[in-house]
Amino acid sequence: MEETSNVQFTAYNNFIKVPSPQNALDFVISCHKYITILASKWREPGMTRKNKINEIISEMYLILLEDFSAGKSVTCKSAFAYLDSKLKRLVNPANKHFFSDLSEVSPSLLSGRDQLTFEKVNMIKEIVKIIRNNVVDNYSNNGLLLFLFIHIYPQIRWISELLSKDENIPFESRYEADLKRISRFNNNLRLEFNKLANGDWKDILNWNQAERSHLAWKIINIAPAEVESNTSEELTLIDNWRENFDLHASQSLDKLSSAKKVYSSLSKCFQKSGNQLRVEEERDFWGKPPDIISQLIGDFYNHEGTVQENIAEYTLFDSIEESAESNAEKDLEFMEVARELNKWFGTLLAERNKKSAEKIINW
Repeated sequence: MEETSNVQFTAYNNFIKVPSPQNALDFVISCHKYITILASKWREPGMTRKNKINEIISEMYLILLEDFSAGKSVTCKSAFAYLDSKLKRLVNPANKHFFSDLSEVSPSLLSGRDQLTFEKVNMIKEIVKIIRNNVVDNYSNNGLLLFLFIHIYPQIRWISELLSKDENIPFESRYEADLKRISRFNNNLRLEFNKLANGDWKDILNWNQAERSHLAWKIINIAPAEVESNTSEELTLIDNWRENFDLHASQSLDKLSSAKKVYSSLSKCFQKSGNQLRVEEERDFWGKPPDIISQLIGDFYNHEGTVQENIAEYTLFDSIEESAESNAEKDLEFMEVARELNKWFGTLLAERNKKSAEKIINW
């Protein structure tokens, strides 16, 4: 029998070459054992096995749709590591991090990724692109401030302390300027969000929690296709920094060095829009920064958390190909979910291809 890693590599490569619903289904089926083990580790008594498998496969299909393509193909190893990272976070949010409130909801509200329509996927894509462009449009350490705020931890003081240490300048002057920079960034986002080509961003306030969680992690996570291939190691390092972030600990300049490399690579891969923020500080940006990203997807979730933290158990695989092949066809519940969700994926893919052919949206 062919080794599982070869089966999965082949299925992944087939999808990248020909992103069809059948190839996506073949890839999901090749990951059957991984998916079912992951579902069994999801400590949510309020969710059925079918429910958990539904959310995991939904997220896999969305990742295939949004993050992987022939034009921006990445190695199997990088792709599987990215999948593993996103899916393990889905079932075990664990440590407190950016938008952690998204994990603190009733189990019955954690389902619903398959409610995402093509229009919503398009809106997510446009929002993420606006945020990325506004981060890379900023000169040097101003952009790095925004990068750390979004991708590591959203508090300005620790970032100002770290950057002032790196630059060997007084903390007070850096912090005062950074408060204004974050305010300007948020105001600029609001202006651009108000002109979305793919709907009204305020509609997101009515999305279910699963959809909002997906949006949140699309913003926070940097996909391998968004950076150069030679930054994969640094990408892993900053993911680990975020997942294990301690606000009260002294922050390492070595970690900052990794963040700088990823930020530099991100800047090369995203087209600057020309809306670069001015160096001059304007008085009307004083006051508490309006955190539009948190308003969009974060801090209004006030439900009590019920997800168990089982970090020690999540050693089931560091890369997706380590899971041995199993008889997916005999798992009727799994196959029912995979095939049903594949119809949904096929609809999204067909709409994407149609719009791409019409050159309405640049995927």
